[in-house]
Amino acid sequence: MGQITEKLIKYRSFVGILCLIVVLWRATPNAWSIFSGFLLMMAGMFFRAWSSGYINKDKELATEGPYSLTRNPLYFGSLILGSGIAVASNNVTTYLIFIVYYFTFFTFLIAIERKRMRQRFHQQYEAWAKEANLFFPKIKKIEKFNFNIAYYMKNREYRVLFFSLFVTAVLIVKFLKKIEFFGRIGK
Repeated sequence: MGQITEKLIKYRSFVGILCLIVVLWRATPNAWSIFSGFLLMMAGMFFRAWSSGYINKDKELATEGPYSLTRNPLYFGSLILGSGIAVASNNVTTYLIFIVYYFTFFTFLIAIERKRMRQRFHQQYEAWAKEANLFFPKIKKIEKFNFNIAYYMKNREYRVLFFSLFVTAVLIVKFLKKIEFFGRIGK
């Protein structure tokens, strides 16, 4: 089981790119799907950006801000972001690809990360785990806002914004080409 998990994790980015290519190819976007999907993508991107400003990877346990709500805010943000891509793509196949990809990889990532964090941070992790949900954020007042732009830049989370804008642009172009095609047929 360990070798299969390691292979899955090792190739998740490559598989993700292949899945995205298929999603964009199969996409049948319309104005409403692009608009609503874009809003979801931006919400997911915001949650990821907010989370990345609190995490100093492998050096300290992040427990403030979004990490006081969920132990996996980056993965939660990815769920919202990926859902936005599926909605914007407006095709049953794209929904299925997203669901299979997300739950195949992120289920393993969460389990691996939980084990690694327990080993690294012991009691501090256990105390935090009692306070923050594993995945879906708790609805509660956030006590501390200590977003660190240096962490955001170090974690290169700005790439998610560029990625989201690129995907949206491709879907808009695909939609506009479809409109142009049908406009020519009507003449």
